[in-house]
Amino acid sequence: MNSEKGQTFPLALIALAVGSLVISPFLGHASSMLTGSRIYGQAISEQYSCDAGIEWALWKLKGNPLELTDNTSYDAAPLGTTPSGINGPSFPTTEIRFVEDGEHSKEETVEWVTEPGWNEHLLDMPGPGTLDLMIETEAPFVKVKLLGDKPKEYNLFFPPFELELQIGSAGIYIIQVETPGYTGLVTMTITTTYPAAIYDIRAQKDNTIITARAEASNLRVGVRSWQVE
Repeated sequence: MNSEKGQTFPLALIALAVGSLVISPFLGHASSMLTGSRIYGQAISEQYSCDAGIEWALWKLKGNPLELTDNTSYDAAPLGTTPSGINGPSFPTTEIRFVEDGEHSKEETVEWVTEPGWNEHLLDMPGPGTLDLMIETEAPFVKVKLLGDKPKEYNLFFPPFELELQIGSAGIYIIQVETPGYTGLVTMTITTTYPAAIYDIRAQKDNTIITARAEASNLRVGVRSWQVE
Protein backbone atom coordinates (compact mmCIF):
# COMPACT_ATOMS: atom_id res chain seq x y z
CA MET A 1 0.00 0.00 0.00
CA ASN A 2 2.91 2.37 0.78
CA SER A 3 4.16 2.04 -2.83
CA GLU A 4 0.86 3.58 -4.13
CA LYS A 5 1.10 6.77 -2.04
CA GLY A 6 0.75 9.99 -4.15
CA GLN A 7 -0.15 8.30 -7.47
CA THR A 8 -3.53 10.13 -7.81
CA PHE A 9 -1.90 13.57 -7.88
CA PRO A 10 -0.48 13.24 -11.44
CA LEU A 11 -3.83 11.87 -12.61
CA ALA A 12 -5.62 14.89 -11.14
CA LEU A 13 -3.22 17.23 -12.90
CA ILE A 14 -3.81 15.44 -16.21
CA ALA A 15 -7.61 15.61 -15.77
CA LEU A 16 -7.39 19.32 -14.93
CA ALA A 17 -5.25 20.00 -17.99
CA VAL A 18 -7.59 18.09 -20.31
CA GLY A 19 -10.61 19.78 -18.76
CA SER A 20 -9.14 23.26 -19.29
CA LEU A 21 -8.57 22.41 -22.96
CA VAL A 22 -12.08 21.03 -23.52
CA ILE A 23 -14.31 23.27 -21.41
CA SER A 24 -13.38 26.56 -23.09
CA PRO A 25 -14.21 25.46 -26.68
CA PHE A 26 -17.34 23.69 -25.41
CA LEU A 27 -18.60 26.81 -23.69
CA GLY A 28 -17.79 28.86 -26.80
CA HIS A 29 -19.68 26.41 -28.97
CA ALA A 30 -22.65 26.41 -26.59
CA SER A 31 -22.69 30.20 -26.59
CA SER A 32 -22.60 30.29 -30.40
CA MET A 33 -25.45 27.77 -30.57
CA LEU A 34 -27.57 29.83 -28.20
CA THR A 35 -26.88 33.02 -30.16
CA GLY A 36 -27.60 31.27 -33.47
CA SER A 37 -30.83 29.80 -32.13
CA ARG A 38 -31.96 33.21 -30.92
CA ILE A 39 -31.16 34.87 -34.26
CA TYR A 40 -32.82 32.01 -36.19
CA GLY A 41 -35.91 32.17 -34.00
CA GLN A 42 -36.17 35.91 -34.52
CA ALA A 43 -35.78 35.54 -38.31
CA ILE A 44 -38.47 32.85 -38.44
CA SER A 45 -40.80 35.00 -36.34
CA GLU A 46 -40.25 37.96 -38.68
CA GLN A 47 -40.86 35.79 -41.75
CA TYR A 48 -44.11 34.39 -40.35
CA SER A 49 -45.19 37.92 -39.50
CA CYS A 50 -44.50 39.09 -43.09
CA ASP A 51 -46.36 36.04 -44.44
CA ALA A 52 -49.37 37.12 -42.42
CA GLY A 53 -49.08 40.65 -43.86
CA ILE A 54 -49.10 39.30 -47.43
CA GLU A 55 -52.08 37.03 -46.72
CA TRP A 56 -53.97 39.93 -45.17
CA ALA A 57 -53.34 42.08 -48.27
CA LEU A 58 -54.56 39.26 -50.55
CA TRP A 59 -57.71 39.03 -48.48
CA LYS A 60 -58.21 42.79 -48.83
CA LEU A 61 -57.80 42.51 -52.61
CA LYS A 62 -60.71 40.08 -52.80
CA GLY A 63 -63.02 42.89 -51.74
CA ASN A 64 -61.79 45.44 -54.31
CA PRO A 65 -59.52 43.69 -56.87
CA LEU A 66 -59.58 46.49 -59.46
CA GLU A 67 -59.85 49.62 -57.32
CA LEU A 68 -56.14 50.12 -56.58
CA THR A 69 -54.84 50.56 -60.13
CA ASP A 70 -53.98 54.24 -59.58
CA ASN A 71 -51.50 53.30 -56.86
CA THR A 72 -48.25 52.89 -58.87
CA SER A 73 -45.77 53.16 -55.96
CA TYR A 74 -45.61 51.28 -52.66
CA ASP A 75 -48.15 52.69 -50.24
CA ALA A 76 -49.92 51.27 -47.19
CA ALA A 77 -52.91 53.62 -47.31
CA PRO A 78 -54.94 51.90 -50.09
CA LEU A 79 -55.13 48.68 -48.06
CA GLY A 80 -56.75 50.44 -45.14
CA THR A 81 -56.09 50.09 -41.42
CA THR A 82 -53.97 47.06 -40.57
CA PRO A 83 -54.68 44.79 -37.58
CA SER A 84 -53.10 45.93 -34.32
CA GLY A 85 -50.87 42.87 -34.03
CA ILE A 86 -50.31 39.15 -34.56
CA ASN A 87 -50.43 37.05 -31.39
CA GLY A 88 -48.86 39.92 -29.46
CA PRO A 89 -46.15 41.42 -31.75
CA SER A 90 -47.06 44.40 -33.89
CA PHE A 91 -48.36 43.87 -37.44
CA PRO A 92 -45.74 44.20 -40.22
CA THR A 93 -45.65 47.25 -42.46
CA THR A 94 -47.64 46.10 -45.51
CA GLU A 95 -47.76 48.08 -48.77
CA ILE A 96 -49.08 47.56 -52.29
CA ARG A 97 -48.44 48.96 -55.76
CA PHE A 98 -50.09 48.46 -59.15
CA VAL A 99 -47.89 46.89 -61.85
CA GLU A 100 -50.02 46.27 -64.97
CA ASP A 101 -53.40 45.21 -66.32
CA GLY A 102 -54.22 41.57 -66.99
CA GLU A 103 -57.18 39.24 -67.41
CA HIS A 104 -58.56 35.96 -66.09
CA SER A 105 -60.59 33.50 -68.17
CA LYS A 106 -62.80 30.54 -67.33
CA GLU A 107 -64.02 28.00 -69.87
CA GLU A 108 -66.72 25.35 -69.62
CA THR A 109 -68.41 23.08 -72.16
CA VAL A 110 -72.00 21.76 -72.10
CA GLU A 111 -73.66 19.28 -74.45
CA TRP A 112 -77.26 18.29 -75.02
CA VAL A 113 -79.57 16.68 -77.57
CA THR A 114 -82.04 19.29 -78.69
CA GLU A 115 -85.76 19.00 -78.19
CA PRO A 116 -88.49 21.38 -79.32
CA GLY A 117 -88.14 24.69 -77.46
CA TRP A 118 -85.30 26.39 -75.62
CA ASN A 119 -82.41 24.66 -73.87
CA GLU A 120 -81.20 26.56 -70.81
CA HIS A 121 -77.85 26.96 -69.06
CA LEU A 122 -77.36 28.89 -65.81
CA LEU A 123 -74.40 31.30 -65.62
CA ASP A 124 -73.16 32.95 -62.41
CA MET A 125 -71.14 36.11 -63.24
CA PRO A 126 -69.06 37.33 -60.26
CA GLY A 127 -68.49 40.71 -61.94
CA PRO A 128 -68.38 42.61 -65.24
CA GLY A 129 -66.68 40.76 -68.07
CA THR A 130 -66.87 39.35 -71.57
CA LEU A 131 -68.95 36.31 -72.47
CA ASP A 132 -67.95 34.28 -75.56
CA LEU A 133 -70.20 31.51 -76.91
CA MET A 134 -69.08 28.89 -79.42
CA ILE A 135 -71.97 26.66 -80.52
CA GLU A 136 -71.24 23.54 -82.54
CA THR A 137 -74.22 21.97 -84.27
CA GLU A 138 -75.33 20.75 -87.68
CA ALA A 139 -78.41 22.94 -87.50
CA PRO A 140 -78.54 25.62 -90.21
CA PHE A 141 -79.91 28.25 -87.84
CA VAL A 142 -79.42 29.00 -84.11
CA LYS A 143 -81.28 31.34 -81.81
CA VAL A 144 -79.71 32.56 -78.56
CA LYS A 145 -81.22 34.44 -75.63
CA LEU A 146 -79.38 35.96 -72.67
CA LEU A 147 -81.75 36.51 -69.76
CA GLY A 148 -80.72 38.84 -66.96
CA ASP A 149 -81.23 42.50 -66.09
CA LYS A 150 -81.61 43.35 -69.80
CA PRO A 151 -82.78 40.30 -71.80
CA LYS A 152 -81.40 40.08 -75.33
CA GLU A 153 -82.04 37.75 -78.28
CA TYR A 154 -79.69 36.92 -81.18
CA ASN A 155 -80.17 35.05 -84.45
CA LEU A 156 -77.12 33.23 -85.83
CA PHE A 157 -77.55 32.20 -89.47
CA PHE A 158 -74.14 30.96 -90.60
CA PRO A 159 -71.60 28.64 -88.96
CA PRO A 160 -69.42 28.90 -87.08
CA PHE A 161 -72.02 30.05 -84.58
CA GLU A 162 -70.09 32.44 -82.36
CA LEU A 163 -71.29 35.25 -80.13
CA GLU A 164 -69.41 37.75 -77.95
CA LEU A 165 -71.33 39.65 -75.28
CA GLN A 166 -70.31 42.31 -72.76
CA ILE A 167 -71.69 41.72 -69.28
CA GLY A 168 -71.93 44.94 -67.30
CA SER A 169 -72.53 43.67 -63.78
CA ALA A 170 -72.41 40.65 -61.50
CA GLY A 171 -75.47 38.44 -61.33
CA ILE A 172 -77.20 35.22 -62.37
CA TYR A 173 -77.82 34.95 -66.11
CA ILE A 174 -79.59 32.32 -68.20
CA ILE A 175 -78.34 31.34 -71.64
CA GLN A 176 -81.07 29.86 -73.84
CA VAL A 177 -80.32 28.15 -77.15
CA GLU A 178 -82.80 26.92 -79.75
CA THR A 179 -82.22 25.16 -83.10
CA PRO A 180 -85.61 25.39 -84.86
CA GLY A 181 -86.46 22.34 -86.97
CA TYR A 182 -83.34 20.42 -85.90
CA THR A 183 -82.93 17.57 -83.42
CA GLY A 184 -79.41 16.43 -82.66
CA LEU A 185 -76.31 17.00 -80.57
CA VAL A 186 -75.35 20.56 -79.65
CA THR A 187 -72.05 21.46 -77.97
CA MET A 188 -71.65 24.92 -76.46
CA THR A 189 -68.34 26.25 -75.15
CA ILE A 190 -68.73 29.18 -72.75
CA THR A 191 -65.70 31.37 -72.08
CA THR A 192 -65.96 34.16 -69.50
CA THR A 193 -63.12 36.68 -69.34
CA TYR A 194 -62.67 39.20 -66.55
CA PRO A 195 -60.32 42.20 -66.30
CA ALA A 196 -57.55 41.71 -63.78
CA ALA A 197 -54.77 43.75 -62.20
CA ILE A 198 -51.22 42.72 -61.31
CA TYR A 199 -49.96 44.03 -57.96
CA ASP A 200 -46.78 43.81 -55.93
CA ILE A 201 -47.36 43.42 -52.18
CA ARG A 202 -44.50 44.12 -49.78
CA ALA A 203 -44.49 43.28 -46.06
CA GLN A 204 -41.61 44.30 -43.76
CA LYS A 205 -40.93 43.31 -40.17
CA ASP A 206 -37.60 44.51 -38.68
CA ASN A 207 -34.88 42.98 -40.89
CA THR A 208 -37.14 40.75 -43.02
CA ILE A 209 -38.96 41.79 -46.22
CA ILE A 210 -41.28 39.59 -48.28
CA THR A 211 -42.53 40.67 -51.71
CA ALA A 212 -45.35 38.84 -53.50
CA ARG A 213 -46.74 39.45 -56.98
CA ALA A 214 -50.50 38.94 -57.09
CA GLU A 215 -53.15 38.70 -59.82
CA ALA A 216 -56.56 39.96 -58.79
CA SER A 217 -59.92 39.91 -60.57
CA ASN A 218 -63.58 39.35 -59.75
CA LEU A 219 -62.96 35.69 -60.60
CA ARG A 220 -60.07 35.01 -58.21
CA VAL A 221 -57.03 36.38 -56.41
CA GLY A 222 -53.81 34.41 -56.81
CA VAL A 223 -50.04 34.68 -56.27
CA ARG A 224 -47.50 34.57 -59.12
CA SER A 225 -44.33 34.75 -57.01
CA TRP A 226 -43.22 35.00 -53.37
CA GLN A 227 -39.73 36.28 -52.49
CA VAL A 228 -38.02 36.62 -49.10
CA GLU A 229 -35.32 39.29 -48.80
